[in-house]
Amino acid sequence: MREKPKEIGSVVLGIVFVLAILAIPALFILGSLWAATHLLRPLSVVGRVLIAIDLLILLPLSIFRPLRGFTGTVIFVSSFVFGLLTWLLGFICTYILWGSWAVVAGILIFGGAVVPFALLATLFKGMWELFFTLLVLLVVTFGSRIGGIYIAENGKKTRQLPMRAVPAVDNEGIDPIEDNGFGDEDTEIAKK
Repeated sequence: MREKPKEIGSVVLGIVFVLAILAIPALFILGSLWAATHLLRPLSVVGRVLIAIDLLILLPLSIFRPLRGFTGTVIFVSSFVFGLLTWLLGFICTYILWGSWAVVAGILIFGGAVVPFALLATLFKGMWELFFTLLVLLVVTFGSRIGGIYIAENGKKTRQLPMRAVPAVDNEGIDPIEDNGFGDEDTEIAKK
């Protein structure tokens, strides 16, 4: 008698667990849709400010070697804001132009195929302004990511001057101008 409620409870718990797992993609899509509709405009403003800071302040400061680690890191971090902006815009374009099936397919392909699907959707629909906006955002995202890494890594490298090997010489009774240990040619140049 006691086993029957346990079995029923296990089955119900299993069904709830499966439904919860199936609800995760739906919640992700609904959450992304909410984020895209409510956060896209403010994120666009933040992206414009960051691109201005990156181009007008951080890139010129990257001329100075001691600052390259900092400027490269900030440019690299700003690439994630550009990437989020690109992804949300791609999500909205894919959802509006091709529907939820394309969004689900794009998310299932590591979540990143939403942007290529949006590029294809805008290309096939002839929405050139939106197509080039997404393309430029992709270039800015990966350009700032790769450029930030390059600048930061370049700042870590220090220039070392090559050391000239000096032979060990006993200095007792030797005039350094006459015998410097480098041969006759150097002695003649040193005397002049």
